[in-house]
This record gives sequence, structure tokens and C-alpha cells, in this order.
Amino acid sequence: MSGVAIIGGGPAGLSAAIYTARADKRTLVFDDGGGTTRDVSRMENVYGFPDGVTGPELVEVGQEHAEKYGAERISEEVVHIERTDDGFRVETTADEYAVDGVILATGADYERPAIADVEAYEGQGVSYCVECDAYFYRDRPVAVVGNGNYAATEALMLLDYTDDVRLLTNGSDFDADPELQAKVDAAEIPVRTDRLDRLVGDDGLEGIVTTDGETIAVDGLFVALGTAGGTDLAEMLGIPVDGDEIVTEPDQSTTVDRVYAAGDATGGHQQIATSVGEGARAAINLLEAFRGADYVDYKKVPA
Repeated sequence: MSGVAIIGGGPAGLSAAIYTARADKRTLVFDDGGGTTRDVSRMENVYGFPDGVTGPELVEVGQEHAEKYGAERISEEVVHIERTDDGFRVETTADEYAVDGVILATGADYERPAIADVEAYEGQGVSYCVECDAYFYRDRPVAVVGNGNYAATEALMLLDYTDDVRLLTNGSDFDADPELQAKVDAAEIPVRTDRLDRLVGDDGLEGIVTTDGETIAVDGLFVALGTAGGTDLAEMLGIPVDGDEIVTEPDQSTTVDRVYAAGDATGGHQQIATSVGEGARAAINLLEAFRGADYVDYKKVPA
């Protein structure tokens, strides 16, 4: 049986799966159990969850929703994908699958800084998203680690929540564009080039220790080193990538017919709401490409 292969079982992939499954397409969601959403201890900016929701809870609800309409979760890692005469062949560590279309929703793996114990404090003071987590650090001391435009932008954004912000380059030169460097200077955000050794704190992050033994007291550390996304599959199909992002059109299509991409793998704001919307758009437009006509939700058409 052919159908749709959705590579990735996070918010973008599961959102797409709901649409393709409801349209009576066999839907295979390849999910090896990873993904940054599963690492999030709590989110309070997700539509429909006013009391907040954890990453694992959100993924579980999405899986139940997609499976309700017949989507199948394949707990295997996709290692290769190629075009065939009439579709695509998806190869995993355990099997091969033939499908008519593909949605790449592989997400993005955040690049961790070279500081000891960072992983241990993720969700306990270390964050990879100012837009997501700055709210929890209002009027508290925070730092951004990074040395480029992304780090400068994140540091400036934090000023909406706290005046106690510093930028740590971890031994590198501050290499943001001159305009951004001027904004950081004007905002009186201190830039420190010390090499950073490790993180400390008992019930959460309390400080960053430099290699010289000084402790920089902070409650929150925002990592702004960019992302390392899963673009290998796109490149196997000859789809252009820009750094760590899959290049798409506004309808989420790629340069390969019947291959769409959505969510963090395409860059953008890297928000749950954005990923869900892009997943739905990718699915709807893939279904229209199959039929050569506007999308029809067969679960809503009277018998």
C-alpha cells in the first residue's frame, strides 16, 4: 500500500498526519522517539492549554488525535529516502516503505554550548528559546551564550522581561553585525568574552563558572548558537537547504513534486503554534497536489 510518509512525530508532523489521515490517505508517521518538544518541561503559550502543558503530554495528545483517524506511528529511524518511478522509497533501520508523497517534519536539534553540565540544567534554568521562556525570568538575572547576530537579538529581546541581561561569548569575539553591536552597547548589555567552564546550582541554575574560577550569578541561561537541523533527507532528494533549514515555498512545498516540509526544519519562529500551522498547510497542499483539486475533508462529507 502507498500513502503519505511524514518524517517526524512532533507538532508539525502530527498536525499534518491529522489532515492526511482524515482525507483517507494511508498515513505513516516515522517517529524514533526524539524531538525537542519531548524535552520541554512546561509550556504556557500553547493554544488550548491555559494551565500549561509539558512537551511529552502535548506529543501524546497529538499522537492520539492522529491515530484516531488511522495514522500509523512507525517507531523507526529513517536513514534514506529516494524517488522512484511512481513515488518514493523510504528506508529505515528496520524496513522499507513505498509512498506517494512525503512531508519532512524532522524538527531541529538545538546546538548545545561547550559548557559542562548544560544538559543537566535544561528546563531548570537553561533554555533555547527566549520567546518561549523569558516570561519565567521576569526581573531576574539572565545571560545569553553566543557571539553572533542571533545572540545579540535574543539579548535585546530579553530586555522586555528583565533589565539584568548579559551576553557571554564563551571565549570568542563578539561577531554580530555593527548595527546590532551598537544596539547592544546602547542598551548597556555587558558583553563578556570569558571562557565558561560549568554550570552550578542546587535546585536549578544559580551561576556559570568561568575557567578562571569566577561565578557569574544568573537564574537563566539562553543558548543562542543557532540550530543544527535534519536536512540530510532533503539533500538526498536534491531539495535546496539554507544552512540548517529546508527551503520551502509559502505553501510549504519544496522543489521536488509531492515533497513538503514544515515546522522547525524550515526555520522561522520555532514555536508550537507555527509548527502546527505549517504542518496543516503542508498536508492540505500535498492532498491538493494528489487530486489536482482543492482539499476535501472526507470525514465531513455526508454519506
